[in-house]
Amino acid sequence: MISKYFNLIPFAENDLDLEASAEIKVIDGHVNFHFTLKGDLSPIYIHRDNGKMNRVIGLWTQTCFEFFILNKTDGEYFEFNFGSDSSWNCFIFNSYRSELTEYNDIELDNIVIKSEDELFTLNCRFELKKLGHNFEDLSNLRVSPTCVLTAEGDNTYYYSNKHPDTSPNFHHPDSFEDLIS
Repeated sequence: MISKYFNLIPFAENDLDLEASAEIKVIDGHVNFHFTLKGDLSPIYIHRDNGKMNRVIGLWTQTCFEFFILNKTDGEYFEFNFGSDSSWNCFIFNSYRSELTEYNDIELDNIVIKSEDELFTLNCRFELKKLGHNFEDLSNLRVSPTCVLTAEGDNTYYYSNKHPDTSPNFHHPDSFEDLIS
């Protein structure tokens, strides 16, 4: 089993009273993503889970949880987006900021969401081999978890494991970390 945990930090200071974290695990050929928000979630717009797992483009315009997986040999990477209502999508990029291309050769095993007053969790799972042979060597992978939180007052907050750019840029190559340290 491979496991990597991240504390997500806001791009800019804010008055939200919450902690954001993410974890990726690779177990028996399956990738597991786990996101957690703890604290006062009342200002955050969290949609009710509809359990439908619909694929949607543009989830990043609302509260959205994202995981990026990069092959450090050729720079190709995947972006996974998850809405708080079980909607999701997956995109593939040939290189940094190349054309957004929906990746249809993957289905998720599940998305499990739990939402309480001061705790929100999102878990999902899929087969690693669905990403293709370039992503089979775990020592060659870099990852980056992020989330976009939309909130009261028309505010948007950007959380990531790190923010190497002068504006929120979840695709920046320096935001990725080796899966195996």
